Amino acid sequence: MNMAAMPVTIVRALRDVGFEAAHIQYTTGGDNPLKYELDRIADYAKDGGRIGAQFKTLQEALTEEFDIYHFWNRSLTFRLDYGGFSGIDLPLIKARGKHIAHRFTGFDLRLPSRDLAVNPHSPFRYEQRPLYDEKLVAAYQDFLVEYVDAFMIQDPEMAQFHPEAEIIPRALDLTKWGYIGVERKDRPLLVHAPTNPAAKGTRFILAAIEALRDEGLAFDFKLLRGLAHAEAQRVYAQADIIIDQILIGATGVLTLEAWALGKPVVVNLRPDLFEPFYDTTDLPVINANPDTIKDQLRQATKDVDLRLDLAPRGRALVEDKHDITKVIGQYVDFYQRLFRQPPSAPTGFGDIAYIKMQVELTEQNERFWPR
Repeated sequence: MNMAAMPVTIVRALRDVGFEAAHIQYTTGGDNPLKYELDRIADYAKDGGRIGAQFKTLQEALTEEFDIYHFWNRSLTFRLDYGGFSGIDLPLIKARGKHIAHRFTGFDLRLPSRDLAVNPHSPFRYEQRPLYDEKLVAAYQDFLVEYVDAFMIQDPEMAQFHPEAEIIPRALDLTKWGYIGVERKDRPLLVHAPTNPAAKGTRFILAAIEALRDEGLAFDFKLLRGLAHAEAQRVYAQADIIIDQILIGATGVLTLEAWALGKPVVVNLRPDLFEPFYDTTDLPVINANPDTIKDQLRQATKDVDLRLDLAPRGRALVEDKHDITKVIGQYVDFYQRLFRQPPSAPTGFGDIAYIKMQVELTEQNERFWPR
């Protein structure tokens, strides 16, 4: 998927600097829920369902003979629950002498046992339920190690769970995110736009909003759900405070978008991880978690000078660390180093263990499988 528009932004920037690149997204009718711009579409509805479309896409991609196959979250053949021999295309790609890169994106790496061990405000302590069978995902990750030439993640929060992966930060096309800033208002507009309320801590945010309303604090609030990205951006442009997430401890894409627009952003950003990452001891955010969200929102709502101070500082940080015209050089370097190396081959048995597990799952689900 074109997650938060990141993959297509990178593909277009690669083309701008002279590379042939394509992004493929599966759909069930040629569209996507938040209406992000797409590059190439593989349509389940037209291409024989999920399995038909996935293997058709794999064959077409191999026919084009790309040098590097870079997967985000999942490979070309997958099922959402990691069943159904997810990732079985990787050995087929590698057998043709191709390079494979893989980028983890979030809960595909941030498994419950791992996150609970390092994050006092883990979403799994609250409403977030495990998305997948953790043993199956761990086996899948061992399988990936046998075929992936290089791994990538986006920030130090993810690095906790895969320290060997290379960090290349999220990137924005800042020509589409011009600086707006904030005005000196006595009644600010607060905006929260969760794609996953359980992961973002939305229930704590809404409770804080209601408590502050009961106090008589002057502000307006908008909760955005299921809005097309372009429409959401128009609302962000009007906001005085944008609330991202207060559990995970890292920036979301919304944090970057708020910084780019010059909007103060409320987010749980772990100083131990992100002060070294951003080379500053004064992160330009209103740092909040479930225990502090009400107090932090109250202060941000009442303190106009705080909002005016944060606006340009956030923009400066996103220009320095997340501008696609700068970040794309890190991708080019990553790909060129990868391409100069011979494609790796399996050296362990993680793939065998994973495929054995998938075969066992298949047999368990096959009522008349001969014993």
